[in-house]
Amino acid sequence: MSELPTHWSDRLGRIDRRWIFLVMGLAIVLPLYLPLGLPIKASPMTKAAFDTVENLHEGDVVFVSMDLDPASTAELEPYYRAVILQLKRKHVRLAFATLWYQAPPLVERWLRETVDEPLAPAGTEGYAGLPDRAYVRNVDYINLGFREGRENVMLGMGADLARTFDGKTEDGVPLEQIPWMANIHGLADFKLMVLVSAGAPGAKEYVQYVQNRYALKMVAVTTSVSVTDLAPYFQAGQLLGLVPGLSGSAEYEILVGKPALGVAGANVLNAGHGVVILAILLGNAAYFAGKRRKKRMKP
Repeated sequence: MSELPTHWSDRLGRIDRRWIFLVMGLAIVLPLYLPLGLPIKASPMTKAAFDTVENLHEGDVVFVSMDLDPASTAELEPYYRAVILQLKRKHVRLAFATLWYQAPPLVERWLRETVDEPLAPAGTEGYAGLPDRAYVRNVDYINLGFREGRENVMLGMGADLARTFDGKTEDGVPLEQIPWMANIHGLADFKLMVLVSAGAPGAKEYVQYVQNRYALKMVAVTTSVSVTDLAPYFQAGQLLGLVPGLSGSAEYEILVGKPALGVAGANVLNAGHGVVILAILLGNAAYFAGKRRKKRMKP
């Protein structure tokens, strides 16, 4: 009795999984060097966040809460860089702070790279927007640093910002020596709050503890896993904009006019998702084809 030829579904089921890992690796690496160029359209939440910042005026004071850790930078850093460029070209004043003890070294590095230095000076390749400039610490912006206390710190900032931070910046400059801080007594005195939030304490707690109490205007970016928790606050108008993770960051970069880390990351996500979908389709096709073949072989 001759042996039946091996069916394609059997061969597919016995494929060495290392080939799958190789294909996935190529799907991650190649888009970084050969961008897919797929169209990116901003969601209503991302567009609302962009428009809110765009409505600011020169000289407005904006509070930026940097509540994140190194593990969340892949999703949140692209948005941070894009929104800082947008804020700087609007010529607003900036006040930074964080409620996460892991954040200060990261925040200091980002400030050096994005605020102390221009992000898009005149002549930047691939950028047609207004150029920004280097901001001067304790002149154009301040860093209030880290305070432990989670929600209690939020409440303290709402009532008396200077007292919460001992009346001085992270590097010891008295707040009373900074002219544009003279009219900033609490969170309600900022024109806008930008929340870069990886989790708790972060955007959710800001909404729950201080947003309604002081009628604060806030936009937020968060990791993809937290979007479902924050989306109802956008729908209720308590968040004026919400940027969802890496995909939202890519959308924001397109709106700002300077594609960078977010768009590159979106290319990788799209290619990786394509490989996963293809693997699912092939796996199901092999399963049902093999099942049908076995039924036909039964006497």
